[in-house]
Amino acid sequence: MKQVYQIEIVELLQALHTDGKKGLSSKHAHALLLKYGPNELSKPPQPSWIWVFISQFASPLIYILIVAAGLIYFFANDRLDAFIIFGILLFNAIVGTIQEGRTRKMLLSLRHFIVQDCIVMRDGKKVVINAAQLVPGDIILVQEGQRVPADARIIESNNLRIDEAMLTGESNPILKIAASLASDLPLAERNNMIFCGTYILSGSGHAVVVATGSMTEIGKIHESVQQSQTDVPLAHEMARLSWWILYFIVGVCGFLFLVGLMGGQPLKELAVMLTALFICVIPEGLPVVLTLVLVNGVYHMAKQRVLVKNMQAVEGLGHANVIVIDKTGTLTRNEMIVCRVFADDTTYTVSGKGYYSEGSLFLDAQQVPLSPGTDLFMMAQGLSLLNTATITRISGQGTFSITGDPTEAALFVFSQKMGINSEQLEHEFQKIYELPFEAEHTYHAAFFIRDGQGIAFIAGSPERIFHMVGSSSLQAQLALSDFLSSGLRVIGIGVKKFNAASIPGHSANDQERAIFFEQLVSSNITFLGLCGIEDSIRSEAPATITKARRAGFQIIMATGDHQRTALAIAQQVGIYKDGDEAIDGPELDKLSDQQLNDLICHATVFSRVSPEQKLRLIRALHAHNLTVAMTGDGINDAPSLVAADIGIGMGGIGTEVAKEASDIILLDDSVVNIIHAIEEGRHTIYTLRRVIAYFFSTNLAEILIIFFAFILALGYPSLGLLFPLTAAQILWLNLITDGFLDSALALEKKEKGLLFEQKWLKSGHLRLIDLSMLGRIVFAAIPMALGALFVFVLYSQYDILLGRTMTLVTLGMFQWFNAWNCRSDTKSIFQIGLLSNRWLLLALAIVFILQVLLLHVPFLQKIFATQPLNMYQWIFVALISSSILWLEELRKWYVRRQEG
Repeated sequence: MKQVYQIEIVELLQALHTDGKKGLSSKHAHALLLKYGPNELSKPPQPSWIWVFISQFASPLIYILIVAAGLIYFFANDRLDAFIIFGILLFNAIVGTIQEGRTRKMLLSLRHFIVQDCIVMRDGKKVVINAAQLVPGDIILVQEGQRVPADARIIESNNLRIDEAMLTGESNPILKIAASLASDLPLAERNNMIFCGTYILSGSGHAVVVATGSMTEIGKIHESVQQSQTDVPLAHEMARLSWWILYFIVGVCGFLFLVGLMGGQPLKELAVMLTALFICVIPEGLPVVLTLVLVNGVYHMAKQRVLVKNMQAVEGLGHANVIVIDKTGTLTRNEMIVCRVFADDTTYTVSGKGYYSEGSLFLDAQQVPLSPGTDLFMMAQGLSLLNTATITRISGQGTFSITGDPTEAALFVFSQKMGINSEQLEHEFQKIYELPFEAEHTYHAAFFIRDGQGIAFIAGSPERIFHMVGSSSLQAQLALSDFLSSGLRVIGIGVKKFNAASIPGHSANDQERAIFFEQLVSSNITFLGLCGIEDSIRSEAPATITKARRAGFQIIMATGDHQRTALAIAQQVGIYKDGDEAIDGPELDKLSDQQLNDLICHATVFSRVSPEQKLRLIRALHAHNLTVAMTGDGINDAPSLVAADIGIGMGGIGTEVAKEASDIILLDDSVVNIIHAIEEGRHTIYTLRRVIAYFFSTNLAEILIIFFAFILALGYPSLGLLFPLTAAQILWLNLITDGFLDSALALEKKEKGLLFEQKWLKSGHLRLIDLSMLGRIVFAAIPMALGALFVFVLYSQYDILLGRTMTLVTLGMFQWFNAWNCRSDTKSIFQIGLLSNRWLLLALAIVFILQVLLLHVPFLQKIFATQPLNMYQWIFVALISSSILWLEELRKWYVRRQEG
């Protein structure tokens, strides 16, 4: 039986019951969708809640705790404490299950922000649909910059080249053809097929879908599909940190065990105590908490139209100090409109708004009709025929969705304003070949036959069109200069008639045909005119650029536009100032790497840059130890997006290739959201740091109070000191104080002035756990431990039950005050505002109520060995515990003074 690539295309279309020109009917497509299902890869099975719950115990730390609890139960015969330990483990597992479920739900919801659209023929019309709605038999139109939405057989190829490396391993682009292939061929050699998930590097064409969803080649080897990364690297980093903590606490517990034995402590009480201490300092839930914090930050970015694909980008965003941006879409609205044209030695203005087809031609403020037979008329026809973009009006919103090149869309809208009937024109002109726009030749050409005569239309950079013409008139040069000075993007248009009989026959291969048509338009074409395209600047762009520069960011525009156009826009938005360097692509080629490194920190505009030159810019910035965030939307931007520390893809105008190479995607392309993303990244890092600082400082205090008590008991046996806290009391602190307050700190509001803190702009990464944080942790833990130990020594000599109760309350209140301290590294709590975090106030209220119940409810008194305190004792504890607040306020004041 013949395979799809071996069947003649006419036979294949008949077998699929479709029309190669009109495609499927909507009714037939709906029936096929019900039959074959959505064009989506099967989702991996999600583990059940029971399995997620069981997996919470799959940790070496938990195994050790279970064994320790078992030993206490069977050998120490302390069933109450053993049950408490098991209860704590059960509670942690329940919380972990809930948090993991929430995290999974958030990650899955983020996937809905990316929707792949494609152009398909339905009922004889071009429509844009979600790729998930494709069915076998659909006729799809494919072009440069897209990802192939399904497996399909080529019907027509116009220099269509595809990167199939992810599927076949072939690194070189594959030139696609329409002819059937006779022999049995491996996947990599089926050159008349395109495969789901691969990328179109150049050219265009149309094809018939033959397989969707799990029936595609990529669906058959689902494990090879590049899925969005849902793992959080920081969780793995914290897991590794947990092992170091394990080694530390095993050493400490071993030392304390030996000291306790030497001090004559009862073996049973010693074993129970050290097991509880082990539980409270092991951060078995910390990786889950950090994952949740990160996902929360990413989700908040997504709600602000910034999609984070790579979780590591959160950290990178936090310390980015250079932003390299393009012009189109980021600084401008990407609503391109032809506002001025030059043709027949005359400059006209064109009215209209956005991509609406209503508009007229004006000369000296007087409306003029378009006359057949003029260069302007032929130019309008050519722009209509050259269009490969699809414009879809979004009903109810007054906006448009552009699939393809926005520049071509603007040129097509201009032809519509001139009254050109595109459907009628396509019947008159039979397309025979197309040379799509590529960075190397900077033009787009299409070749037609009309009434037996060959005719080619060419649109591209004015310099390239003038070169093809061989000369340019003074009027054309003046018009070009005028357009560029006004900040317009300028497109030149030409035409060439040729003998249709000279076209290579069917015996010629695709490469020979491509060479023929390239040479055909390389010279002696006829100049038709120029189109000046305006892309209005986003109203928020100037203020955003000013804010970013004031915050210390270096902003660089790197664009393919002409230098005069780039400078005009850069000056309007505030990127280019007097004294800045502006370097054009040809000039850049002449600079050595050292010369570029010397200039890079003073240059703000790079015009007419190639993809290779963008890579040079990033390397030069890296040579200065700068962290680079870079925007990109084209296929050729992919290498530089990968090379940048943070690759930022354009969600609106970006190609699938650029989005795939990016770390984050701006869903509405605005430069404002880049700044918002940086602020959100810094806020997420701050949140992680405050949670970690609180967690480790409180737990270190619990270790130290036991350690100091042991040392005192060993050095002064006459004191007769016992354990300051029971196992149950330590578990209570770990469960109630840490659990509620950690969550409240994770919900702290975004700090003011994060964008303007210069420490983020220093070279190197601002790490989550560094020497500065370790110093803060120790600085907070020692006073808490010493203060609680002082209370224990003071009261335990009269009544051990009262002494332990006072110690429990003191250490708990220390942790409450410490939660206020951890809200900021350097700012006073009074600067932040005592009432600004309502979640912390709520958490403190709950913890306080639970603490009171612990002291007054009889069965809790029995379990946790507590007794009620009088008002004076509460006041005494509050005074002792508040000392950590004032000590930390003093430290923050000193830090602020040192920073100036």
